[in-house]
Amino acid sequence: MRKNGQRLLTKSRYKMAIECPAKLFYTGKETIYANQKNDDPFLKALAQGGFQVEELARMEYPEGVLVECEHYDYDQALELTNNLLKRENVVIFEAAFVFNDLFIRTDILVKKGDEIQLIEVKAKSFNPKNPYTFVGKFGAIKSGWKSYLFDVAFQEYVIRMSHPNWNITSFLMLADLSKKAEIDGMNQLFRISRNRQNRTGIQKLVTSKDELGASVLSTVNVQEYVVKIQQNDPKFKAEHDFEQGIALFAQKYKEDSKINTELNFTVCKKCEFKCGDGTTGLRSGFEECWSNKMGYTTEQLAQANLFEVWNFRNKNLFEVDGLFFLNELTEDNIKVEPKPGFISNTERQWIQIEKSTTNDLTPYILREELKAEMSTWEYPLHMIDFETSTVAIPFYIGMKPYEQVAFQFSHHMIHADGSIEHHSEFIHFEKGAFPNFEFIRALKASLREKGSIFRYSNHE
Repeated sequence: MRKNGQRLLTKSRYKMAIECPAKLFYTGKETIYANQKNDDPFLKALAQGGFQVEELARMEYPEGVLVECEHYDYDQALELTNNLLKRENVVIFEAAFVFNDLFIRTDILVKKGDEIQLIEVKAKSFNPKNPYTFVGKFGAIKSGWKSYLFDVAFQEYVIRMSHPNWNITSFLMLADLSKKAEIDGMNQLFRISRNRQNRTGIQKLVTSKDELGASVLSTVNVQEYVVKIQQNDPKFKAEHDFEQGIALFAQKYKEDSKINTELNFTVCKKCEFKCGDGTTGLRSGFEECWSNKMGYTTEQLAQANLFEVWNFRNKNLFEVDGLFFLNELTEDNIKVEPKPGFISNTERQWIQIEKSTTNDLTPYILREELKAEMSTWEYPLHMIDFETSTVAIPFYIGMKPYEQVAFQFSHHMIHADGSIEHHSEFIHFEKGAFPNFEFIRALKASLREKGSIFRYSNHE
């Protein structure tokens, strides 16, 4: 992100640096480094849901003013924001603030004199009845909320440093699992669209929050957690001290120089800066980190390693014992625990490791146990696949955020003679009608025959 040619640390870059400081060097260089997140359809769908929730949140403040300007025009955004802040009382969407090499735009800023409410809107759900939403029983920040709370703490810091006389209170606005939609079709009142710059936008088909009934969102005061983060509370601390970390990230990002970061098995496993299938002409940030730290060559990093082992969580095997490639491992490393009549988790892991290192492509089957299991099956065998939707803004009246809507299934049968039949299917087409009951009725009717039912996962 640049202002007058200068690279500024934004909240999205800050969150990335909290996860892994080295990523600051790779991000934004789409023509140089591969980024697996760029083409991830699931992440794109999540982002679209976030835009819908943000637009819904703005409905709570009909007097709010949007700071609207050309994308990345920081000077214009700052000028428009500063003009609005001259008012004694104002609500601003996308207010812009700068301090040194830091730049943020807030989701919602409520100003009443010198009293400021900073509201960060997230599509993430929470249950107000859960006393351990943000912290565990021992008072430590939960990993699932860390990036959100650090995001707010960073924003609050930038605002406070640029306006030291303000009294700021920080909030998260979230999808409340205890609330129900009071109208049908709420989700479709906030439709995904594309603007002239081909950026995601929302076409809003409602003019007043009164048309929506009570909101399914709730605003939660998180100021106490923001203070703990900024004061480096041991249970709320990142790798770097809060202010020192911000200064380091901003300086290195400004210089476009890489931060020397220790390898972290869990973080590196999920690194998006890798070259995947079909990636050509781009470099791998992951490979550069591991080559620099471990001395591994490109050929070595192409070998099977611990990241590929099913359900593997023993990061100490790498971080303490220094083992990474599968051909380095023994059964003792995996601590294989046999389970008579079954394949235990550790046995499955060792089978995968052994077959990988010996290039054995044959399946591993407990034949007698499988025969015994199959002898209990009653034909026909029913194979059913479901299609469902869970979204933050409900489709139907009476539904809570992220409550499941089932709208399609396909039902196949395998008969005793081995023949396969596409027995039935269901898909809901009626606009505005709640599909779950018809879905269940159709499924029940389809399964009237005897037999054994198989599911692909717990979802079905």
